[in-house]
Amino acid sequence: MNEPSNGGPKSSSSHSKLFPVALRLLYATGMRAGELVALTVADVDLNEGTILIRESKNGKERLVPLSDSILEIVKGYSARYNLFANASMPFFRRRDGKPCRRNSLYAQFRVCIEMAGIHHEGRGKGPRLHDVRHTAAVHSMAAMADAGLDLYYCLPLLSKYLGHSSLDSTEKYVRLSEEYFPGVLNNANSIAPSIFPEVHHDR
Repeated sequence: MNEPSNGGPKSSSSHSKLFPVALRLLYATGMRAGELVALTVADVDLNEGTILIRESKNGKERLVPLSDSILEIVKGYSARYNLFANASMPFFRRRDGKPCRRNSLYAQFRVCIEMAGIHHEGRGKGPRLHDVRHTAAVHSMAAMADAGLDLYYCLPLLSKYLGHSSLDSTEKYVRLSEEYFPGVLNNANSIAPSIFPEVHHDR
């Protein structure tokens, strides 16, 4: 991948090497970019195929399982760049040993979407790197619906997986999923009455 066209720190070359893995991991797990850059070597268990997220937005730790395909990608990266790293070192780091930076990942993301011919609407409008998390959540919801799973039970699981502090944050993906995957809402209609029960007032 080319260096960002707007220039940047010398460490940007190390970010360009880790970015393809980082982007796939963000999509595969739905984790936040801040959570990814905070990972240490010890947090990524390549034997069990799990990632322990310690520094989350709501301050709660969570364990995220990895699919076989993304696990192989992460293993390949680790075998090349973390072979002699100790457990406390950042899993994704710059040449100086410090953690990779979210801003540098975003710069690589901008290069990526430009190469793909995707127009950036401007600051605050995106596409943003954080939108990868939203995409992961929507695709997960659609996949569960296509598999015929009971979304009443799956929504709390997805909420836990994404590290949301409440179901309110996760429920919005049901509506967003319907926009891009018609039919999902038909399977999810049973969720709302349970999460937001109707209240009848006596007159």
